Amino acid sequence: MYSKYCYLALLLGSLLITRVRAQEMGLNFNHNPENMDFNYIRQLPVKWVRTTPRILDYVDGKLDAVSDTAIQRVVDASKMGYQVVFGFRWDFKNRKLAIPVSGSPREADYFRTVDQLLERVGPYIQIFTLGNEPNLETINADLQYDRNQQVPLVQFTERLLMHVLDFYKQHPDWSKPRIYTGSLPALFEKKQQQLPGVVELIKLTQRNPEIEGLAVHLHIGDTLHIPQALDFARSLMPKKPIIIPEFSLFRLYNRHFGDRIANSAKGKDFVQKYRLPANIKLYQWLNLVHSGKVTIDAWEELFLSQDWYPAHYLLTYHRYYKHYGVVLATYPLLQQGFTKEVKSTSASWFLNPLFLQKSFGLTTAGEYEKNPLVYADFLKLLRQ
Repeated sequence: MYSKYCYLALLLGSLLITRVRAQEMGLNFNHNPENMDFNYIRQLPVKWVRTTPRILDYVDGKLDAVSDTAIQRVVDASKMGYQVVFGFRWDFKNRKLAIPVSGSPREADYFRTVDQLLERVGPYIQIFTLGNEPNLETINADLQYDRNQQVPLVQFTERLLMHVLDFYKQHPDWSKPRIYTGSLPALFEKKQQQLPGVVELIKLTQRNPEIEGLAVHLHIGDTLHIPQALDFARSLMPKKPIIIPEFSLFRLYNRHFGDRIANSAKGKDFVQKYRLPANIKLYQWLNLVHSGKVTIDAWEELFLSQDWYPAHYLLTYHRYYKHYGVVLATYPLLQQGFTKEVKSTSASWFLNPLFLQKSFGLTTAGEYEKNPLVYADFLKLLRQ
């Protein structure tokens, strides 16, 4: 009998470790659930999709929480069998808004909108994130300690957590999603590591048993930023799960838009092969892409010719994810943020996704062009 119980204990322990350390990849649609294109989602063996609508757009009446068709895409995804990561982006800083006072009419209005949206998607989500980049979307004063040594952002997050938990208690037939704090970007930066709003939000995650884990964003300028960010998170939250809803080479690409392609030996060969101007810069070449003058093969060849470019970077991310106990990461399927006319200061979001439908249009077969820099590696990770 004793050996039987020991076996069961070991089995349960093994299952728990598997749950916490399992590696999964999914697709990210940022703040635009309307961009869930199931024709292309179905091309990949993914289980997870993620979106975080801008909730204040619903509060302000720009969108209707009850009838917005984009929210129906979340429901549709779940009914098709996909697991859903859902949460809200609170754009306080963009609107020059302070965190609402506890129990104030403004907070009550916010939470009514939360309820309206959860009434639609509540039964269909498996992970709920309490925010999206709150250390960037909150005014500075609300990220600091107040006179009572409390951080307004963290207090608001706790009130939102309690509201969401109460909401699900009122719907006992629904499965309560796992709840994550975050998503916190730029944790490799010392200024973020020293910010009370960041530190206390991770401490809240660590101490509150209602919170499953922490969501982190990794838009990096160097692959060393990955362990720097995750080391910091693990210093405050040693064992709870981490998810990565967003990751990219955004900062790295931005830093090199103004570089001469011929700065490297292979880059010089590339310029000569395609008879480009000797001093052409990366952003200028990207304008040729958007003018239909570059093939998808040349796209891959260009980036691989640059000394600063980390080939197969999805595999590098994944190795770190395994080491740091990341249970889920989601990556962009389609180009969303997009600038047809590229400047040296343009945002580089359009370089990252699995499909490059805005940069290249349709193939001769009428399909979106796959991004050769990431598509095969993403598929490889899904099949592991």
